[in-house]
Amino acid sequence: MAKFCIDPGHGGSDPGAMNGSRKEKDDVLKLAKKIKPLLEEQGHTVILTRDDGVETVTIDRRCSMANKAGCDYFLSLHRNSAGAKARGIEIWVHSRAMDKTVEQAKGILTRCCAVGGKSRGVKKGAVSYTDYGVNVGTDMPSALLELLFISSAEDNALFDKYLDDYALAIAKGLVAAVGGKWVDKPKAPKTLYRVQTGAFFSKANAEKQAKELREMGYSTVITAEK
Repeated sequence: MAKFCIDPGHGGSDPGAMNGSRKEKDDVLKLAKKIKPLLEEQGHTVILTRDDGVETVTIDRRCSMANKAGCDYFLSLHRNSAGAKARGIEIWVHSRAMDKTVEQAKGILTRCCAVGGKSRGVKKGAVSYTDYGVNVGTDMPSALLELLFISSAEDNALFDKYLDDYALAIAKGLVAAVGGKWVDKPKAPKTLYRVQTGAFFSKANAEKQAKELREMGYSTVITAEK
C-alpha cells in the first residue's frame, strides 16, 4: 500500500484566491478531507499538511512533512484565479519532471476533467513561470492541481455540485499514479421497510381495508397467519 501527502494550499492568514467571501483555502481543505477517507478505505496512508483553516503552514514545512514520512506521492490542491471568463483545470509539475511524473499528473487531470471542466493541460514551470515550491522541495513525485477557477461562477458551480466526484477522481488518479489498483467497494443492500395498517380475524374486513387503501393509491398484500 502507498503513502500519500495531500496538501490543501494556503491556510491560516493566507486565504489564497478569493471571490467575494469565498476563499481558496476553504475550498481545497473541503476537497482534501473528501479525498483522505477514500484513499484510506483502499488501505493507503494519507497525511494532510493541514486539517483546519486556522493554521498557517509554510511551503518548507509542507515538503518536510512529506519527506520525513517517506510519502510515495505529493499532491497540492489549489483553485485558480484570473478574469471572469477563464475556466478549466490544469496541473503543474517540476520543470525538469521526468516523463513518468508527467504521465502521473496527466492521469489525475484526465479523471478530473471527466467529471467536468475544460482541460488546460499538464504544465511545467519554465520561462515565464517559476517552479512551485512544493514541486521543488519534495523528494517524491509531486504535482500541483489547480481545480477550476474560483473567479468563475460557472467553475464554482461545478466545484460545488461535483465535489464528491472530483474527490473520487483525484483519489483514483493518485492510486493509479503509484501503480495501484482501485477496488470498488460493494454497495450496501437497500433496506425495505413494510408498514402494516391492520390485522383482522375476519377475511371480509381485511379485504375491505385493502380495498380502501387501494382506492387511496396504496398497494396492498393480504397474508394469512394461523
